[in-house]
Amino acid sequence: MKVLILSLALSMATASALTLPEALARAEGRVAVVNAQLDYDDGRRALARSQADPLALRLELLQAEQRVALAEAQLEQARYQAFAEIAQGYTQVLEAQFQHELAQAGRDLNAQALEIARIRLERGSGTSLDVQDAETNLKDADQNVDAARQGVELAHNNLQGLTGLEVDSAEPVPFDLDAVALPPLDDMLARLSAHPSLLQANQGLELARLGRDLLDPSYASRAQIEAAELQIEQAQGGTKEAQRGLELQLRSLYNSTVTARQSLVIARESLANAQEREQIERQRLEAGLIAEISYRQTRFVTLQAAFAAVRAEHGHLRALLDLQAGAVTPLGGLDGF
Repeated sequence: MKVLILSLALSMATASALTLPEALARAEGRVAVVNAQLDYDDGRRALARSQADPLALRLELLQAEQRVALAEAQLEQARYQAFAEIAQGYTQVLEAQFQHELAQAGRDLNAQALEIARIRLERGSGTSLDVQDAETNLKDADQNVDAARQGVELAHNNLQGLTGLEVDSAEPVPFDLDAVALPPLDDMLARLSAHPSLLQANQGLELARLGRDLLDPSYASRAQIEAAELQIEQAQGGTKEAQRGLELQLRSLYNSTVTARQSLVIARESLANAQEREQIERQRLEAGLIAEISYRQTRFVTLQAAFAAVRAEHGHLRALLDLQAGAVTPLGGLDGF
């Protein structure tokens, strides 16, 4: 079915069309990724200086180490988010191109319907109202073509803004979603400790505990010790709240991915049914049992089903990338993303 969907969309691509890997390669140039990389590099230099300083204190070393660990996690998160944003812009271009092709096909079908309505009027088997309705439908179809053309331009401009590349057209996504293995939800929840938000909360707790360990009644007042212990309690509460919030977010993203997968399966089944129906109608046309306009209407329904399947496929891909970015965890099978 993957091949069937792509074959229906290949006519939209040109030899010089932008590919998804080319677009994703520009992720490193996104502002968030660049800033995260700069912060990570600066943190590593600061850590090296602290480690080389024989007078560096435990707190200073821990803060330097934490900064690098957090910056690295934030850099990974920024990259995943950039992949998701670029892929979304890219699939929007594909959908806009397909929408334009679909609108043009609908316009051609309405033009033929108007011609038939006029012939029927001339031969006395139709009315002037039928012609007027057909003319109205053709005008609506022309407007749809214009709107779809504008949609293509907007999608191109958006993707160009995301990648910095000139976009004339885009090629269908060369990616098999069936190869993506969605891990069990519990496994993904168990790896949330690497998420920047939870990592930062745990680092705060670690700092609070170190701050308490550095205090001794011989030189610290009781008030100072109690304040440090309060900071530990507050940090523990912050960690639990961060954990709860991330778990809710991950469950939502995971459920959206499962739903997107189910929608894709349904869309593929609908496309297969439409293609089977079209094949039957083609046989009937060749046997002289139906008019050409009837077959073209059936063909248009197949094209609509193909568009729905492409959108469902893109929706599943975007859901997977959003899940990967939200969990800051690579998903098996999303190689290159």
